Amino acid sequence: MAPEVYRRESYDKSVDVYSFAFIVHEGGPSNSDELPEHLAAKRAYENSRPPLSSYIYPEPVRMLLQKCWHRNPDVRPKFEEIIIELEFILEIERRKLADGLCRTCGIL
Repeated sequence: MAPEVYRRESYDKSVDVYSFAFIVHEGGPSNSDELPEHLAAKRAYENSRPPLSSYIYPEPVRMLLQKCWHRNPDVRPKFEEIIIELEFILEIERRKLADGLCRTCGIL
């Protein structure tokens, strides 16, 4: 739940962007034993966010998630921007994979 919703302040569609970031994060491994309501309070009042492991998330994905769950709703990207950024990240990862495969082909 976005901090502004938890604090019962006015909000807009950016709360969905905030939730999206946490849904993406929660799709990975979890190491938190805290109750969800405690986590929501920490996120709303203490600006607490879960750690983003570089082992699990490439740097561009970590940066995107951090923008999406930013405390300030005006900083959060629109979904259109998220889609463009994810497509760009995917293309970079595809190129890395293709480059890696081509390098190993020369060894064989």
